[in-house]
Amino acid sequence: MSTKTSIPRSGQELSDVRSALPLDKLVPYLEDNIEGFRGPVEVKQFKFGQSNPTYLLTPSSPSRSFVLRRAPSGPLLSPTAHRVDREYLVLSALNTYNDKVDQDRRVPVPKVYVLCEDKDVAGASFYVMEYMKGRVFTDVRMKELPRDERWACWKSAINTLTRLSTIPLSSLALPPSFAPPPEQKPYFPRQVISLLRVSDAQSRARSKETGDEVGPIWGTAEMKRWFEEGAKRLGEEEKVGGVGSVVHGDFKIDNLIFHPTEPRVISILDWELCTLGSPLADLGNVLLPFSFPPLSSEHLKGMSSALGEGQRDDMTLLLGMKGLTSGETGIPQGDDLERWWVEGMNEGGEYHGGTRRWEEWPIPHMAWVRSWILFRLAIIAQGIAARAALGQASSADARADSRPVFDFFGKMAWEIKIAAEGDPKAKL
Repeated sequence: MSTKTSIPRSGQELSDVRSALPLDKLVPYLEDNIEGFRGPVEVKQFKFGQSNPTYLLTPSSPSRSFVLRRAPSGPLLSPTAHRVDREYLVLSALNTYNDKVDQDRRVPVPKVYVLCEDKDVAGASFYVMEYMKGRVFTDVRMKELPRDERWACWKSAINTLTRLSTIPLSSLALPPSFAPPPEQKPYFPRQVISLLRVSDAQSRARSKETGDEVGPIWGTAEMKRWFEEGAKRLGEEEKVGGVGSVVHGDFKIDNLIFHPTEPRVISILDWELCTLGSPLADLGNVLLPFSFPPLSSEHLKGMSSALGEGQRDDMTLLLGMKGLTSGETGIPQGDDLERWWVEGMNEGGEYHGGTRRWEEWPIPHMAWVRSWILFRLAIIAQGIAARAALGQASSADARADSRPVFDFFGKMAWEIKIAAEGDPKAKL
């Protein structure tokens, strides 16, 4: 393990620019499209983030910084990936929504300024948004905080999620091309079909250095039917119930910016996977650390090595807390978070479809959701390996030989499947 684990990580660290921006074209464009923007511009690249390269821009005027988020340059593994135009679209819609509702119903997101789809300007499509300075916790235990503040941060995270999930979809006026209506085409069936295809494509990516394929995730063939059938059952129930919400797609603690000194969320980051669908998807994602047990020191060492030197202090992907008490972790239990979520969903009033169906406890289908979300994380990790193999990863630390990481999450998905099938109380 790295010797730097005692040093807090803010999650907003900057590094040297790894993928250069053509400032001779970019700066004039921004001067024409953002009021008051004037060069010259200082550029840094955020160290974290495996998918879309993200930059901090500090112009000579105005006296504040901006964030530019750009799709990778070069050929992409999937035509549906790296859609910065979708990120901009949903953030713009949420900006408009926030202007119309009371403060206690607003979803904390940055203001967006401009979307550019002309690849000649910066090498790929990009958008620019405000820079939200605060704290990003890359360790979900938030060990640098007092216990009460940790709990308050987690409560704010769940409250933020239920605000997002209870927005009436009609109030966002998103175009039909953004995503199919959830009541017509339920979320999980279309996601399972799509991501299994993506995983298959990623498995066939070949390393530029060795020529070796990335390969499939452990258990793919054995779990394919489980995922397809479970998605169909859940999708049919949500369709009948009129359930649908904005789905962030990667809602988790290190995709949230907390106020510099207060235990509250001030911004949700990384909207690349945003769509419309089941609110259970984001709940399952934020519960990931509670979905697998702690790793042994030997296993953690091997996984850490696969992640790469600079990523070893980021425990978000590797920190399993299933079976541990709050006394051991210092944060709420997964059951606490689920109950807070149920309360927030019911207190949120009418959301799309006007259905209140969350009084039931335990939440139906959560075992299947947890299993799928773990496997989806395996697909994401496999994608990082595929992009690294092709030389396209935006993180400074991405490695192509990270099979131990995505195979691990495939095995964890399998274990939840087996446990759920043996539990007569589990509604799958």
